[in-house]
Amino acid sequence: AVAFSAIATAQNVPQAKMGDPVAGLSAGERALFDAGDLDFRHVFQVSEGLGPIFNQNACSSCHNNPIGGSGGILVTRFGHWDPKGVGWDPLTSLGGSLLQANAIAAPATEVVPPQANVTANRVTTSTLGLGLLEAIPDADLLYHVNNPPSPHVSGRAHMVVPLETPAGPPRVGRFGWKAQVATVLTFSGDAALNEMGFTNRLLPTENAPNGNVAILQQYDTVPDPEDGPDGQGLDFIDRITNFQRYLAQPPQTPRSGMTGEQIFTNVGCADCHVASFTTSSDPGLESALRNQAIRPYSDFLLHDMGINADFIGQGGAEIQELRTPPLWGVRVRDPLWHDGRVSGGTLETRILGVDGVIDQHAGFGSESLPSATAFNALSQADKLAVVAFLDSLGRREFDSNGDDVLDEVDRDAFYAANNNGPYTPDDPESVFDFDQDGDVDSDDWDVFKTLYEVDCNGNGTSDLLDIEYGTSQDANFNGTPDECEHCQVDLGFGGGGTIGISLCGDDLTQTVARASLSVTGAAPGAQLFVAVSLSQSPMQIGINEWLVPSMPFVIMSLLGQADQNGEFHLVAQGNRGSSTLSWYLQAGGFDGTTLDLSNAIEVLVSY
Repeated sequence: AVAFSAIATAQNVPQAKMGDPVAGLSAGERALFDAGDLDFRHVFQVSEGLGPIFNQNACSSCHNNPIGGSGGILVTRFGHWDPKGVGWDPLTSLGGSLLQANAIAAPATEVVPPQANVTANRVTTSTLGLGLLEAIPDADLLYHVNNPPSPHVSGRAHMVVPLETPAGPPRVGRFGWKAQVATVLTFSGDAALNEMGFTNRLLPTENAPNGNVAILQQYDTVPDPEDGPDGQGLDFIDRITNFQRYLAQPPQTPRSGMTGEQIFTNVGCADCHVASFTTSSDPGLESALRNQAIRPYSDFLLHDMGINADFIGQGGAEIQELRTPPLWGVRVRDPLWHDGRVSGGTLETRILGVDGVIDQHAGFGSESLPSATAFNALSQADKLAVVAFLDSLGRREFDSNGDDVLDEVDRDAFYAANNNGPYTPDDPESVFDFDQDGDVDSDDWDVFKTLYEVDCNGNGTSDLLDIEYGTSQDANFNGTPDECEHCQVDLGFGGGGTIGISLCGDDLTQTVARASLSVTGAAPGAQLFVAVSLSQSPMQIGINEWLVPSMPFVIMSLLGQADQNGEFHLVAQGNRGSSTLSWYLQAGGFDGTTLDLSNAIEVLVSY
């Protein structure tokens, strides 16, 4: 409530970070999301029904970047291709077409049977935004089938019957590399059985290891279906469906206007990677999923990818067809391509490098060959502009270094961008232009401070809001509460009175460092001075007073008068230099009759 009230004048509410729930959930729906999140992370045991054959023992093992997102784990598909006979045979009787790589006992371990003449890897797809994708009307997807965007593109809908409605009607598939799944519940039931060996009401029969029923009977000791209702009447597959349905779409920052997106469209990439859809207005949908504008960058149709396909048939999907993968969140995906063949390096090298994504699109016989050819004819600057656009897909607002955490790095980068500009969506500073009005100013700051994630004092409120609310002080105005600051070395008390000195804040050997010099405990209105030397040589100058900096002083300066509380504060600035040295500081106060010396501190500075 605080966050949203603070940004009431902004054009939009902040986008959710990857892995967070979609905005607008009711309290009950958010509770379902949170409970489903726990189940999504649950590690299954054999006693619960894991196996006898399986690939992983938790949903989050595969969908881990972030939880619910994509991953780098590969599974194996196999089958037999006979171009002169039956065509594609998934070898179902031999355990195909999915190989379960693990087993609860060695005798149950599956292998690729010798009858298979085709094998292929598949990499984990993302479940982010799955409920929003399910809510795209079939008619909107079929529009792109019936209205091809160019002579080179002929996307085909994979019509499938959801497991939960076996009598139909069929729906347009949209999940999986072959668009073989149309609903989140089917996705959950299918993955529970085929990835974890966890039978459920949609798929109540175990997979036999390579089709061997005798081995299955020997090791399948938990009655089927192994899934069942909890106290609320929800099965495991229902709970993980709630989590996946309510996952937010990945953010896109800037939200629009990047030159790279226009180039992306001009060369034909958007023919298949369709930017936007609006979800259904069906009143039966949750309001958080209904009538939502989303930008997945996919048509969810099957396309012929030529020699760079997987050559695995699945349902109505042919061996050279693959679904257009959504691009939202692509900036963090590694590996890329259906079998993970493009991996490592940076997003730029994964897109532009030798054998990178563009090269894969340019494969012989691929529908994407013309657009890949057009892309390769671009200037290097235009290619990099497209990569910059792709890097926006999954980037949070205000995330200057792209690490998905809003911290001191982003705070300081905001300071540098503040009140400068104007900025275009292609400028790095545009990540701070929340209202997209071309500048970075207090309107954007009002949003940033509600999203800031650093809580140095652990009180449950971010540092910037602590300072905003006055629960923490920030004497040097660097955005870090004073109680959390790094303080220069205190050499010990040098005087017999009450005056003290400290210098806390940034490391003064860093560029544009700021620290707060504080003198406390002086008499109200006392004249304050500071002495600075390059060495220390404690010398007693009174009964209880010791002068710590050695004489002669490098600096002997009047600071000013203590306030009515006996305090004086000054912001000190540092800078990065090639060399460092130590200063030895001591403050003094004189109230007209009595001299009081403070403790001494050692300050490391650069020059």
